[in-house]
Amino acid sequence: MALDERHYRFFPVPKLDDSVLREFPTLPVDRYCDGKFRHRRFSQYRIAHSATAGWQLELLPHRPFCQATKFNGVTGGQLRDFDPLRIDPGPLVRAGAEEVPLDTATDWQVDVHQWRIVSDDSTRGVSVPEGPHQDGHTFSVIAVIDRVNITGGETQLLPMDSDEPFVRTVLRPGQAVVLDDRKMRHYATDIAAPPGEHGHRDIFLLAYNTWPERRYGEAYEKAVLAGTWC
Repeated sequence: MALDERHYRFFPVPKLDDSVLREFPTLPVDRYCDGKFRHRRFSQYRIAHSATAGWQLELLPHRPFCQATKFNGVTGGQLRDFDPLRIDPGPLVRAGAEEVPLDTATDWQVDVHQWRIVSDDSTRGVSVPEGPHQDGHTFSVIAVIDRVNITGGETQLLPMDSDEPFVRTVLRPGQAVVLDDRKMRHYATDIAAPPGEHGHRDIFLLAYNTWPERRYGEAYEKAVLAGTWC
């Protein structure tokens, strides 16, 4: 299968090891957000395809995460130091690669973010601080692993020239969407727990770029900080 004529596709999250699920409550607070609503880890990989073994992951040396301000006007244009993943995201990375499907003749670079968004009486569950946006990648995957005691968190896909979504859906645990980031913007509404209670939404965000166009390394970081990357 491949992305449909609107350049996205829903797919089931592959079975993940219990160690992955146990990691979400331990994620450190994202200190680059205003508040304690997001907890996060981040790692980067190079993947290559073998006719006999399929997509194989190589963990890259850990570096800060950065985005150009044209894609993220809230926290873009800076180096953000996140702790690395402590789990193996291989099953999900491979599933996303197969759903596109990625060109097997080239290597790809993949960003993997593991997030927990929380909500309670003192914490607003902001899903996407930057609002509807692109991430500046080629393909992106949003995978929902769990939703506990919340409303909201609606995933929206939007045209480039309109704020009216052409897709509005609440991804349930075990559901994911892969999209062509060059063709659309995306967004998720805030989450809310009942008064006096706690709730959370656990997700993975994956971003794929060909290795020659990778969002990784010193040259990329310098270009982002200088405002010359596009």
